[in-house]
Amino acid sequence: MKKTLLAVAMTPLCLPYATAKNIAADDTIIVTANRTEQPLASSLASVAVIEKEEIEAIQAKSFAEVLRRLPGIQVNEGGFGQQTDIFVRGSSSKHLLLLINGVRIGSATTGSANFGQIPLTGIERIEFVRGPRAAIYGSDAIGGVINVITSYQGEEYGAVSGSLGSREFSSIETAAAAALKDDAWVKFAVKHDNAEGFSAQKAPVDQDKDGFYNTSFVAELGKQFNQQWRASLQGYFQQGKSEYDSKWADSTYSETENYNVAAKVNYQGEWWFSELTLATNQDKSDDYSTTSHDVFKTNRDLVNFLVSVPANEATTVTSGLEWYQDEVGTDSAAYAKSKRYNKAIYINLDYQLALLSLEASARLDDNESYGSKTTWQLATGYQVVDQVRLLGSIGTAFKAPTFNDLYYPESPYNKGNPKLKPEQSLSYDLGLEVTLDSVDLRFTAYQSEIEDLIIWPAPTYYMPENVSKANIKGLEFQADFATGELNHQLSYDHVSAKDKATNKYLTRRARHLAKWNLNYRYQDLQFDVTTLYQGDSYDNAANTNKLKGYFLADLATSYYFSNGLVLRGRIANLFDKQYEVKKNYNTAERSYYVTGSYRF
Repeated sequence: MKKTLLAVAMTPLCLPYATAKNIAADDTIIVTANRTEQPLASSLASVAVIEKEEIEAIQAKSFAEVLRRLPGIQVNEGGFGQQTDIFVRGSSSKHLLLLINGVRIGSATTGSANFGQIPLTGIERIEFVRGPRAAIYGSDAIGGVINVITSYQGEEYGAVSGSLGSREFSSIETAAAAALKDDAWVKFAVKHDNAEGFSAQKAPVDQDKDGFYNTSFVAELGKQFNQQWRASLQGYFQQGKSEYDSKWADSTYSETENYNVAAKVNYQGEWWFSELTLATNQDKSDDYSTTSHDVFKTNRDLVNFLVSVPANEATTVTSGLEWYQDEVGTDSAAYAKSKRYNKAIYINLDYQLALLSLEASARLDDNESYGSKTTWQLATGYQVVDQVRLLGSIGTAFKAPTFNDLYYPESPYNKGNPKLKPEQSLSYDLGLEVTLDSVDLRFTAYQSEIEDLIIWPAPTYYMPENVSKANIKGLEFQADFATGELNHQLSYDHVSAKDKATNKYLTRRARHLAKWNLNYRYQDLQFDVTTLYQGDSYDNAANTNKLKGYFLADLATSYYFSNGLVLRGRIANLFDKQYEVKKNYNTAERSYYVTGSYRF
């Protein structure tokens, strides 16, 4: 093994699309905010990062449980495999872009990723950017971006783990990563989850148990050819089944089959960096009942070419070309149009000089269905003193109408509307960062106006229209600090998300959200406590059906043996709270889990 070349490869391997900069070794590096690597401390965007070690320590059993800990995000999860709604700064799930290793995934028919089916297999870290990033990524990034990173980190290991828990939950996983000859590397992880579950809906719906299973696989093969050239092939596959309750039919369940394959080629020159990404992915859902079987499938092909060049000592220019094509299908009546392409060009200027930081981004999307759309974003930061930084940004974003919105097959009850325009937003925020020896603080105030929201009006006939507008205002507070050996992550969010026409609150958005995560380790014993307060919200647009606020706490403990064995235990919903995230739907009672893992 050539250690010099392999050492060169290690740093960028965790960065799916990164430009090389001179960064201190002890900085946390992020890549999602601007498609380029940068220290988290210098980012002008609001970014949260959660690493693999933290995911393992809290013993999260679903993707939603991980996201629920992060600031600025509200997660409404009914149970394993059930519909999961994600609200970022008051925006909806369809306004949140999900990436896997920098590649867009999700359904072009529903317009959102299926967050209830995203596995935790092989995840090295998750980067979560709050606020619009359409000027970087295009459609969907109105509320924010989540990037799930599974890339090889340079560490050789083998690991096996298994879990058992309440309602017949079971999970087994195996993973390995290794450096091969000639500066190559390989990584894979396989996981299977299974649960008997509980009835998704309350009586009078039949109180059967709605089970769930999920099998997933992550793999990567890569090679560092020389000091300049590197290539990798990354794959992700998920297959699952989840039962659910419906008032329209019996014996209902959904089967999903999703995958993503991405090939990446990087060139690191003496003064510039480039990356070519070729990807293909699928989002497929089969819905079954005693009376019907509906299949909805999205196939997406994507090409992205990025170049990053330092214009001078203070300025870096990053630009790129992107093309992707969505093709959808169903086993029922055909869509009026089943395929469309999107072409885009984007540019980002990053200026860093002494106390001042500036960013300017712009992107032009040309879509076969709705024409061209230009988005832009400006951000600035000023270091008032060593411990205090002021931040501000303003930008536009948009959400493309889905295939369901535009071309849903006509029936006696509904049809798509090919005249729809994209939803669009204008957002701005102001922030203050305070960095002291023992505590990091961040305050952010933001406002977003979203226009041309697409709704499917009722009661006699459903055809979508651009008729709704929303006004969202909010305050965010974060604090990271330590008291002795006890580490604290504290956040509070106040969100006012209203329909501009009615002045009513948008459905299921809590106005108050507080989180307190604690971690303590003494020698080989570790404790993690996750607490959440979610305030009142409304289940309907008229604001007549209130969902009461609730407080939840989870307790997790881990014991690390010297031979690589780790034993873990967790109590979820420690105080056995009864609560609702959707009217007349159940949520999990107190649950117990035990996990054993061995790393070699």
